[in-house]
Amino acid sequence: MARVLKLDVDQVLPEGIHADISDQERSAMLEVAYLAIAADGKLMEEELDAFVQAMLLLYGPDASPDQVKRVVDHLLAQFERGQDEALLADLAADLSRPFARDQAYKLAYAMTMSDFDTDDEEFHFDQRLRQALCLSEDEAEALADQVIDAVRPED
Repeated sequence: MARVLKLDVDQVLPEGIHADISDQERSAMLEVAYLAIAADGKLMEEELDAFVQAMLLLYGPDASPDQVKRVVDHLLAQFERGQDEALLADLAADLSRPFARDQAYKLAYAMTMSDFDTDDEEFHFDQRLRQALCLSEDEAEALADQVIDAVRPED
């Protein structure tokens, strides 16, 4: 039987993260994650599924359908407008705590892996995100390794 890889978003973020981040950090993390999956100009079903899973983890048990709809509507509008460096810098400023910054990077990295089809646009987004978050190459690689460990064979 063939082994199928699956990205397990709940393995990327620490349990109970919703209680450890502010509303501002949560919003910035979700927007960065969405920009990561939108970097290549297309939104695949696997990416959207992973994004919804991440959103539910970040909101925790208090997630409501109205919150999810508002976030998705806002991000779809963002996708249609495109992204620029100023937006990434603004989001990074909302992620000034090392914990929030690291989790945002891991989540964005996971989002780009969720369809198992990375490309040049996603690579360039990753490079810009590292710079915006002021992550050294070693720091970013260590965080990326943690995400890669979340990719496991599915039984």
